[in-house]
Parts: sequence; C-alpha cells; structure tokens
Amino acid sequence: MSQPNEGQNRLDYQETADITEVHASILREHAEPIADSMPIPTWLGVLCAGVLCWAGVYIGVFHGGFSSKIYNEYESGPAAFFPIPGGQQKGGGETPELPLLAYGEKVYGNRCVACHQASGLGGNGVPPLDGSEWVDGAEYGEKRIVALILKGLQGPVSVKGATYNGLMPNWDGLKDREIAGVITYIRQAWGNKGTGEFTEAQVKAAKKEFMSQAAAWKVEQIKNIPIDAKLDGGSPAKADAPKDAAPAAGAPKADTAKDAETAPSAGSYNLSASIAAGKTVYLQSCMACHQATGMGVPGAFPPLGGTEYVNGDQRRLVAIVLKGIQGAIKVNGTVYATGMPNPELTFPILKDDKNVADVLNYVRNNFTNKNDAPITPEFVGKVRKEFADHAAQWTEQELLNFPPAK
Repeated sequence: MSQPNEGQNRLDYQETADITEVHASILREHAEPIADSMPIPTWLGVLCAGVLCWAGVYIGVFHGGFSSKIYNEYESGPAAFFPIPGGQQKGGGETPELPLLAYGEKVYGNRCVACHQASGLGGNGVPPLDGSEWVDGAEYGEKRIVALILKGLQGPVSVKGATYNGLMPNWDGLKDREIAGVITYIRQAWGNKGTGEFTEAQVKAAKKEFMSQAAAWKVEQIKNIPIDAKLDGGSPAKADAPKDAAPAAGAPKADTAKDAETAPSAGSYNLSASIAAGKTVYLQSCMACHQATGMGVPGAFPPLGGTEYVNGDQRRLVAIVLKGIQGAIKVNGTVYATGMPNPELTFPILKDDKNVADVLNYVRNNFTNKNDAPITPEFVGKVRKEFADHAAQWTEQELLNFPPAK
C-alpha cells in the first residue's frame, strides 16, 4: 500500500507527519490582500464621513469671516448651535446684551491684554494703562483717547515718567461698541478713577473726524488735540430731581431710616479699584462652583447674574458670604440642592473684610449685574459683628425672612 506522501508525480522529501501538519496550517491562512480589490471596512467609512461633517459645521459656524482680526470665535454668531456663556437666553433665543463695562472687559481680554497685560501694567516696551496720564490723568481727553485707539501711535511717548518708543497698531476695524466698551473699561479698571460710559455715538463722531488720518499718530499730533475737546454723542448729564418733587404714583416710599442702616455711603470709596481686586478674589474662591461666567452649575450651584440675592439687600448678601447656606435654595425659579459651605472656613482670604467687600462689588457689577452703590470693608465688618453669634449656616427660610437691622 502506498503512503500518502508517495505517488507517481510527487517527490519524496521524507517528510514526517509533524512537518506535514505545519504546512497544512500555513495553507489555512487567508490570502494576502490585493491592491484595488479590497474595500475599507464600513465602520471606518462612516467614521470618516462623520468627522468631515463635524469639521464642515465647525468651520461654517466659527469662521469669523476668515478675518485675521477676529480672535473671538463667538464673533461668527454661533448662538444657534452654541449659546454664548454669560447670560440666560431670552424666550426668543437672543442672549441679553452685556453692560458696556463688562463688555469692554471682554474686548480688552481679546484685543489688548497680550501687550498691556491683565494687570494693565504693560511691560517689555509697552506702556502701562493703570495710572497712565493718557487714560486717567493730565493728558487725558475724550478725543485724544479714541483717536489713539482708532489710529494707533508711533514714536516716543512719555508715560508715568518713563519713555516708550514702540508702535501701537490702529484698531480702526473694531466695532463702535467694542471701542466704547474698552475705553469705558480701562478708565475704570485697576486704580483708574474714570467715571461714566463712553458712547458709540462718540466713537462714530471720532471716526468721521479722524477719517483722513492715514498713519499712526505721533505724540505731538495727539497733543495738538485740545484736552477739553468734546465729541458729539456724549452721555447726557443726569439732571438732579427737584428736592420737593413728589414720588411717582404707585412708587414705593423710601424708608430713609432703613436705607441709612443698610446701604453704605459711597463717599470717596474707589468702587472701580474694588471691582478689579474682587476679580482676583473671585477666581480664587468662587469660580470653582459658580464658574467663570457666573452661571453656576445646573441643579447644584446657582447663578450670580440677575438674582435677587446678589442685587437685593446688601446686608443679607454679606451675611451669606460670611456664614454660607445649608440645604436647598430656589434662585430665579430653579432649586439648587448643594448649599454653600461657610466660605471663610473654606477660603481663609474671606476672613479679611476688604476681600469680602471686593469680591461682592465684583459680583454685583458683572454677569449682567450693575450696582453703583459699593459694599465697603467697614460695612462688612459691621455685618460680621452683628452676626458673630450666628454659628450655623443660613437656611433658605431664614434668608427669605431675613431679620431687619437692629
């Protein structure tokens, strides 16, 4: 009987059974792929198509007009896909417009901070804005400052006793509200004592007046602009109400005794400096829960923008920061369950009355809030002393029925 590996047309390599089995396993392997004949897997094709669709939508939404001057992705108006943080949307889908001061801070962060720094102190050949006589001092004029921003500045300039010889680019391409906002912000930020808002109408008037100025200004040209020169469209002065004027029908009567007890007097208090200092305190102690936008975390930490607790009774607001909140609390119609631990135990910097005043002034003038009446360190100290014996955190019921000042 012939063997399996023998035959008329076979060569006898004297293979053993083991070697034959090895060859058989090789024969069972799949054939090598052949070019242009094997399609890619279906799942990989679907994945690639999804990535391409996402990229197309992203570029379409955030293209910024493909302008080299656009650094803020929200300039493309993507609110339909990605709501802009910083405020709750209205029923029509529109986002509430930020107050000009807060808007100017955002513009500064997008456009100016790279050179002048977040502190406004400049550096590396860039002049400071904090305490600059061109922003808030002997060389300041409303025409001068908007002219500088619109057309830029070349050549040497003296700022706070130091000479700077760089080139400030022109920002003529900024929107009127952006320029008005950033001027409003830098004149009130840091240690500057500027007041009021710079208007879009003033910017429009300046653009028209300085239209023929093609090159960046030299300091001599800027000084030829009179300091007291005005621009059309400035904020109208608020007329004082007649002393004997009767309150409007239906208006609540003022409780002067209570107001004197609860509202601190502004006096010479520098609210702008307090707000600027308060931002640092906020980032260190409040941002983790309430977020950089002040919008909080849904269901856990309430928002700070447009709430009665922030914009209402100052005395109650100070007391909340001093003692915290236990249990759930309803804010703007939504219940938040987490509560608020005693802040000064969690963040020792809030044991300082000044830090408490600064962070509350910051919160009360950001996130769509605007409150001109400052909270002073003296007022915080008074509230701290008043509730020194209140060891527990506040409950919602206690806050809703907050005790009147003694």
